[in-house]
Amino acid sequence: MNADVLILGAGPTGCALGSYLAKRGASVTLIEAVEFPEGVVGESMLPCSAGVFEELDFDTSGFMVKHGAVFCDQGQSVRFDFSEAEEPRWTSAWQVQREVFDIRWRQTAQRHGCRIVYAKALDVELPGVVVTDQGKLRGDWVVDSAGRTMWLSAKLGLRVGDARLRNSAIGTRCVGVKQVAPDQVGDITICCIPGGWIWIIPFGGGMASVGVVMSPACPLRGSAEERFAAAIAASPDAQRRLSDANRIFPFRGLQDFTATSTAFHGPGFALCGDAATFIDPVFSSGVLLGLHGARQLAAAMDGGDMDAWTQEYREGAGVFRRVIDCWYNGDFMTVALAPRELQKPYFRKGIVSLLAGDVYNPERTAPRRMSMRMPEIAAAVRQYKSNQLSAAPAEHA
Repeated sequence: MNADVLILGAGPTGCALGSYLAKRGASVTLIEAVEFPEGVVGESMLPCSAGVFEELDFDTSGFMVKHGAVFCDQGQSVRFDFSEAEEPRWTSAWQVQREVFDIRWRQTAQRHGCRIVYAKALDVELPGVVVTDQGKLRGDWVVDSAGRTMWLSAKLGLRVGDARLRNSAIGTRCVGVKQVAPDQVGDITICCIPGGWIWIIPFGGGMASVGVVMSPACPLRGSAEERFAAAIAASPDAQRRLSDANRIFPFRGLQDFTATSTAFHGPGFALCGDAATFIDPVFSSGVLLGLHGARQLAAAMDGGDMDAWTQEYREGAGVFRRVIDCWYNGDFMTVALAPRELQKPYFRKGIVSLLAGDVYNPERTAPRRMSMRMPEIAAAVRQYKSNQLSAAPAEHA
């Protein structure tokens, strides 16, 4: 591939894309505004990201190994182990601190031949020019992989918000965090609260990323500290794990973050990862979508079909998006906590395959089937519970 490619953002998506393109013979410059990555709240990987890690020889040593996920709702909990997925190739992932993770990605990109320029992008002149505070950079392609700000998408008038998911989030890091049954070491824990949910991502030694996502229906009000405390108080499951926890990071917040782009590419430009489409983080899908999108985009830019790349990318994100709707309307937890006599093997197989991120392999039918059938299954579970309640003997005064 004989091309000069300018990539905005030296995070995981940008560095993976740059590495794949450089391996194909392109000259790649990564434009990154922040020389030293921030210690943001954390990131939970999905097992199907491991394919990209292996192909690019990314160093995962030292990160907490993650074998599953626990979902809790008012004292009820269920654990899903990645080994239960449909024909899993990988049965574990990692919990990573982004300040370490991102530096390793930059080292990976440089090892594959990419150049990193630390500069702030100010404007773009398509085709082929990025105006920075260090001067103009020129290339055959400009790719925005700089994250959920969707800078180029917004500049080109392509960014579209999501009317159904206008959520906000606050996050931090804590020490003194406990894992309790059914948690296993390294599991991510998700705790439901009215109108939202709490994440707990362990890093080892009692340290964890902890945060709260709130929908417009969430009743929490006040400062970040007040909402954070109130969220924990609203969840007995979170209280058990965070009763001795102390915050060690300032709060970080974001809002109205779910959005997509009406086009992922055009003459001389492309959008990849969160810069193309950013969906709610409840299933930790962001890095997986970005890494897979980077791998496929590199092939599409090297004589492939850009429209086919866009379609595949949207379809994979769409599987997660359907289940995210089921999360917020209660269908996901209804199915996850269904009475044992209703549990079918494919329930868990489909859910775990989704949680593992296996949404791009056409031979894996379980995750797509579950994403389509979850509302139907949840309705059947609710009807069963209603029938059981109606058939129960009336209590005597």
